[in-house]
Amino acid sequence: MPCTTQRPGRPCAQKHINTLCKVVRARSRSMSVYFEPRAILFDLDGTLLDTEPLYTLATQKVLDPFGITFTLEFKRTIVGRQALQSAAMTVEHYGLALTPQAFLDQRAHYLNDLFPNAAAIAGAEAFLTLLTEQGIPFGIATSSSRALFELKRSTKPWLQAVAITVCGDEVKESKPAPEIFLKTAEKIGVERADCLVFEDAVTGFLAAKAAGMPVIGIDSPYLLPEDRKHARGIVVDYLSLINNVQPVFGITLDSDPSF
Repeated sequence: MPCTTQRPGRPCAQKHINTLCKVVRARSRSMSVYFEPRAILFDLDGTLLDTEPLYTLATQKVLDPFGITFTLEFKRTIVGRQALQSAAMTVEHYGLALTPQAFLDQRAHYLNDLFPNAAAIAGAEAFLTLLTEQGIPFGIATSSSRALFELKRSTKPWLQAVAITVCGDEVKESKPAPEIFLKTAEKIGVERADCLVFEDAVTGFLAAKAAGMPVIGIDSPYLLPEDRKHARGIVVDYLSLINNVQPVFGITLDSDPSF
């Protein structure tokens, strides 16, 4: 189906999205399926903004007085979770003489200075701009609190322009529960089965699967080999989605018998 929304002098965003069928790392090409999403849902941290190194830095500063090193192995267990939940896990794991809220308060002291300067994942701004220009619906579903989310996008007009957003303190159950993706789809006005999710953490992969939505992973050092099986494909960033063009709006995903 040709793109009917392309503007003169503008590339067709529908065509760009279709490039997933070239860049997704298919685990089994013979078992792939074709999918045409009506809306796209994005996580934020590690998916649109490269904030995970900032979380690591701030957490280590809180742990330094205790003589503790924040390890990659432990971080993998908390990536993508709601803040208070991950703080409780951190306090328990390291045996800190802090309440989870006190841990968050100390960490926020460092994050407040770091977040406004967070870099975008390569190609993310251009990709969202194309979606906006072509009228393709999308939203952000982040485990961050509303206050931290607004801080992260305070210096980024392309994120400030995103109208549909749901934050971790606006749902009862955090990822890997599906609530945040279901609520975002509802706000956009599309059925769950018509959504495609971009995520970087296994908690997000599981949340998308539980919501009945296929998920494309943004590659991350926090993903283990067994985590990747929950995604319908993995991409490094959004640059390849923009530079390689397919003639129709649709993507080829790894098959998943649960869908």
